[in-house]
Amino acid sequence: MNLTIRAILYSICGVISALLGWSISQILWLDIGGNFVHFLPKNINIPPYLILFMVITPFITSGMIIAEVFLSNPTRYQANWRVISRTSLKRVFIIGAFLGLQLTGLNWLLLASNWPGVLVRIISWMEIGAFAGLAESVSWSWRSIDGKGSQVTQRIVRSTLSGGGAGLLAAILSEGVNQALGQYRDVFGFLLFGALLGWALCFAAIPSYRVALRAGHGFEAVKPQTRRPTTVIGTQTNLTTTPTQILNPTLNNSSLKFIPDGNYRNIEEGLSIQLPAYTKVPLIIGSAKNVDIYIPHLSQECVALEVKFGIVEIICLAEGFVQIQNSLLSASRKVTLRHNQIITLYHEDNQDKFYRFVFYDRLLDPQA
Repeated sequence: MNLTIRAILYSICGVISALLGWSISQILWLDIGGNFVHFLPKNINIPPYLILFMVITPFITSGMIIAEVFLSNPTRYQANWRVISRTSLKRVFIIGAFLGLQLTGLNWLLLASNWPGVLVRIISWMEIGAFAGLAESVSWSWRSIDGKGSQVTQRIVRSTLSGGGAGLLAAILSEGVNQALGQYRDVFGFLLFGALLGWALCFAAIPSYRVALRAGHGFEAVKPQTRRPTTVIGTQTNLTTTPTQILNPTLNNSSLKFIPDGNYRNIEEGLSIQLPAYTKVPLIIGSAKNVDIYIPHLSQECVALEVKFGIVEIICLAEGFVQIQNSLLSASRKVTLRHNQIITLYHEDNQDKFYRFVFYDRLLDPQA
């Protein structure tokens, strides 16, 4: 369901940005450019679609960026507008305009080569889609904490190929109904192109991880502590005084790792823990030695997590010590987690102290 909604919203943004770019290009060419065309030499003829490429490329790219930013952080509207207005969108629009200028030059060369008009148009659609995907992926690398190393290369390749494929499919479909639509063929073509491009980049922009828990309040000042053993060894005159080490909160399961840097050893405030896409046995959080997520001062087995293709269910194992949002869970109660819900785990011997996680949905970038 989340993937369907995401694809629909991406397609809507693609349609709106494509039609908006096309409309503005028509205004620039027909209403404004028409006043200057008389001053050009008669032997110079500028095809209208070259102006179209310079305008529509930054608009489509910007539309995809807006969709990606708001879908990555759907509950942080003000922060999203700050990202869009102050940094990302400005640079993306400039890069999109620059790529549109390059696209104009390439198409001018194709036009001069006397290739068939149909082939030139198909190549042009592919170039627009590929360049839009390229600009979107480069922008992502600026914003996301995951935007480094091999992940950037994978994202660029995936988005560029997806954009080019969407442009190819839109061009083929548009040429198929070219004569039937007459004067409306451009509007239909860009409407179709925007929808297909948004749909393609939706899948290209899905993060490599799926669901995550982000450590919140309670992990900011965790330090190693020691305690004396609960059993006495030896005689009254020769008692053991060797303390038992209480470790920092940590991960004991190879299917769990920190996002984006897996080199962390302990759970700290602000770190996100990637959960697997599917669990055969529940993931246990508690203070026992064999649990998957070890957190001192909790019950031996506090909660269990079951993950089934992105759907995460939490099961209370210690009544009175587990809270979702503002509701305490009873023993054995199972709850399906939703994006941005807060999980509070209380200390076993002090209800005034607790650890908190924030749950992030499978299609969202927890640190975009």
